[in-house]
Amino acid sequence: MLDKLGQLKDLWKLKGQMEEMKKRLDAMVIKAESPRHLVEITLNGSMEVKEVRVDPLAKNCSEAELGEEIKAVVNKAVRDTQMMAAQAMGSNFGIPNA
Repeated sequence: MLDKLGQLKDLWKLKGQMEEMKKRLDAMVIKAESPRHLVEITLNGSMEVKEVRVDPLAKNCSEAELGEEIKAVVNKAVRDTQMMAAQAMGSNFGIPNA
């Protein structure tokens, strides 16, 4: 019985750590810019899009060119956010960074 209580206590502690990590991730911000600087995207550490900015010069691009700019900036922002989140989780849970 005491073992079960200890496990519940550990789970409660882990839940608190995960909630704290979610708050930290939500507070982190990543900004990424497309290769031609026509599109900028802002994500938080939970990979939620917070802002998208499109330069007025983008109207001179073809649909395909603008699509490539958007794809590039979203992929960069996601990669940067994943790296930042991994580093934050590693430091929070004592996992060394590679």
